[in-house]
Amino acid sequence: MDSSPATYNSNNKHKKYKSFLGIRSDRLIFFICILIATLFWLLIKLSDIYSVNYTFKIEYNNTPPALRLTRVIDSTLDLSLTASGFEILKMNLFNDMEILDINLGNYAIDHRGGINYAIYTQELTTALAELIGVDEKDIQLSRAVLAFEMEKTGEKILPIIPDYTVNYANQYDLYSEVRTDPKVVKVFGPQSVLDTLNYINTKKLMLEKIASDQVAIIELKNPNSKLLTFENDQVLLYFEVEKFTESELLVPINLSNMKYNIKTFPSQVTIYYRVAQKDFNEVRPYQFNIFPVVDNMDVLHAHKLPLKISKQPDFVRNIRIVPSEVEFLIIK
Repeated sequence: MDSSPATYNSNNKHKKYKSFLGIRSDRLIFFICILIATLFWLLIKLSDIYSVNYTFKIEYNNTPPALRLTRVIDSTLDLSLTASGFEILKMNLFNDMEILDINLGNYAIDHRGGINYAIYTQELTTALAELIGVDEKDIQLSRAVLAFEMEKTGEKILPIIPDYTVNYANQYDLYSEVRTDPKVVKVFGPQSVLDTLNYINTKKLMLEKIASDQVAIIELKNPNSKLLTFENDQVLLYFEVEKFTESELLVPINLSNMKYNIKTFPSQVTIYYRVAQKDFNEVRPYQFNIFPVVDNMDVLHAHKLPLKISKQPDFVRNIRIVPSEVEFLIIK
């Protein structure tokens, strides 16, 4: 049987396929050339020098602690910039070109009498030139000064109360009270608001599986950030952590200062407690005072007396008395 038609069709398809690949390859090379040309054109354009203008809305922050910003007089600032396309593109990509945040802590504030204050924009020009990477002469600002009003505020020293949740590793616990440094903070604001405050909390702190001493830096929680400022807005928290163990000790029942001459059965009890391992060998029976409770009780008709502890070392905790009640006998 003759197979020449099939061979012809196969060769024909192969030629069309090669032709199709050739067309696609030509188009791809064409598009690559266009892309490269566009890239070179863009690089040339970005290398050119341009003059652009911006209008910023001014927002002030970080006012001095003893002052409160009450009115912005110069609320906008026009900027004229002469720079390369690269520098302008970088500035537009990485900076907000609508709002100008001014940190007053970074500028010399000129007190012009009363409640009037101002900063000189020359400092701002220097900062902008460093940020953009251009010469200061290439930046022109529409104002030599920015004016605003600030009023003196009242002040009050308040204790700091830390807000924290600590989960300790197995057998570990807090050894002593959490220490704060500083313990108080000076708060500035309207006197009417300060009069309502008795303390300042920290922001919430979470610590998990703690098995060693910890030092944490935590911010203070401002109850009214629009009206109040702090002299310092951070505090150090110190956590002294130790490994604890359970132990027990026989302690005699103290029968002195009793209204009746009695004898208890038993005469001593077992106390169970938790103690830091470093203090384990420091516990002694005489450091505890356990006595029967007879107040508001008809001792003559009672069968047992409950026990109470009135003295213990400050380094033991979770004390349990066994037995918690004892039988007794009144000796006449």
